[in-house]
Amino acid sequence: MLEIIPGSYLAVTPYGAWRAVSRADDSIERRILQAILCEAQSPMLSAEAACAWTGESNAEAALGHLLRLQEDASLEAWTTPRKVPFGSMEASLPPLLATLSDTRRAVLADRMGFCLAMAGFPQEQGDALAALGADILSVAERQSAALAQIGDQLLDGWGNVDAAGVSGLSFWPMHVGRIRLALTVSGRPRFNQATFSDLVWSLCVRYGRI
Repeated sequence: MLEIIPGSYLAVTPYGAWRAVSRADDSIERRILQAILCEAQSPMLSAEAACAWTGESNAEAALGHLLRLQEDASLEAWTTPRKVPFGSMEASLPPLLATLSDTRRAVLADRMGFCLAMAGFPQEQGDALAALGADILSVAERQSAALAQIGDQLLDGWGNVDAAGVSGLSFWPMHVGRIRLALTVSGRPRFNQATFSDLVWSLCVRYGRI
C-alpha cells in the first residue's frame, strides 16, 4: 500500500506538510510537496506527473525523488484518492485549528495581521494574537541573515515562555506558495496528525498558486 508505484494516489503526511510550509527554501523536495498539495484531489502517480513535479526529464530520476520523500515519511501512496476538505475557509479551518493545540486554541493570520480563522479565543483576543503573530514573524524574516548565523540552534517556531522555559504561546511561519501566514498556538502544539495535513492542504489549494 505504501509503495511509490505508478497508478497509486499520492498524499502528503503531516511531516511532509510541515516540510512543505515551515520554510521558504526552493528545494526540489519542497517544490514536489507543494505541487501535490495544490491539487484538490490526491493526484495519481505517473511518470509524466513525476517529471512535471520534479523538473526532471528522466522518469527514473523523477521517481527517485518521490521514493526518497516516501522513505523519510513525507509522502504516502494509496489505492484510492482523497479530496481536500470541503467548505468555506471560515467554516472548515476553525475545527482543524482546534486540533493543533492541547488547549484547542489557535489563530491563523496573514502577513499583515488579519485574522483568517481562529479556534477557542474570543474575537478580540484572536484579532490581537493575529497581529502579534504576524509582527513576530516579520521581525524574524527581516533578521533572517543575522539569524542564519545561529546555524543548527535556530528552530522553526518562536515562543512566549515563562521563567521555567514553558511556552504558553508559540508562533509558526507557514509559507504557502508566495504567501506567508502566521499560525499562533496556545499550549502544546499537536502537528503530527492528519488534521495538520488537511489544514496545509486546504491552504495550498487556496493560496498555493498565487
